[in-house]
Amino acid sequence: MPDQGVPCQLEFFGEFDFSAPGEATHTRGSRRATGRMPTPLLPERVRRAPEIDSKLEPLDKASAPHDESELTRHAANLVTEVGLPRVARKVSVHWNPRMRTAAGRAFYESLRIELNPGLLSLKDIDVDAEVDRTLRHELAHLVAYQRAGKRRIPAHGDEWRQACVDLGIPDESRCHTLPFEPRRVKKKLVYECPSCGSQIHRVRRYRQAVACYDCCQQFSHGRYDDRFRLKARRLKEA
Repeated sequence: MPDQGVPCQLEFFGEFDFSAPGEATHTRGSRRATGRMPTPLLPERVRRAPEIDSKLEPLDKASAPHDESELTRHAANLVTEVGLPRVARKVSVHWNPRMRTAAGRAFYESLRIELNPGLLSLKDIDVDAEVDRTLRHELAHLVAYQRAGKRRIPAHGDEWRQACVDLGIPDESRCHTLPFEPRRVKKKLVYECPSCGSQIHRVRRYRQAVACYDCCQQFSHGRYDDRFRLKARRLKEA
C-alpha cells in the first residue's frame, strides 16, 4: 500500500516503551515506569518472510471468502504458521458496519479483528487481495503484542514490522489510501462570541463554559473571561 493516507487502526499504545527488555511497564492493579529506553530492534534482526508463508492456505473462494467464519479460519491458519497456536484458538474476525475511514482495527486483549465492509465495494481494486492484506495488517498487531509479552510497544514499531514480514506483507505501510467515503455529520449548533461575533459550529454542546479565545487573549491576558463566554443557538433546519 502507499505510505501516506488514513491510519489503518487506532493507536492503542504510546510512542515508546520505557521498560527494560522482557520487563512489563505495568502490572495488574499498578503502574510503574523504569525510565529506560527499550533495546531497539536492529535492521539485521528483521528477517525475510519464512518459506512456510508461501504454503499457507488461501481464502476459500468456493465457500464465501468474505464470510466471518472463513476469515477467522484464515487468520487462525496464519498465526499458527508463525508459532502462536494459542492465539489461533482465540482469534476472531468480524465486519463492523460502523467503521468509516479505517480499513480495520485490532483489539489486543480479546484477539478480535474488525474490518470495514467498505472494502467489499471498492472499485478498480482487487477486493480479495485488499481484504487479505488488511487482515494480515491487523493480525500483525496481535502477533507483535503477543511476542512482546503483552508489554507496551509502539503500534507500528519494529515489532509490528517484523510481524508483517513473517505474515507475508514485508512492504506493508502503517496507512492506507483507500477511497472510503467519510461519515458526514450535520452540525446543528453554532456558538457565537458576544463581543467579536466569531462563530464555532458544533455537532454537540460543550460540556462546560467556553469563551472566545481571541478576545480572552486580547483583553484578559489569555485567562477565561465570562464576558466573552460563547452563546449557543440551534441552527435552523434547511
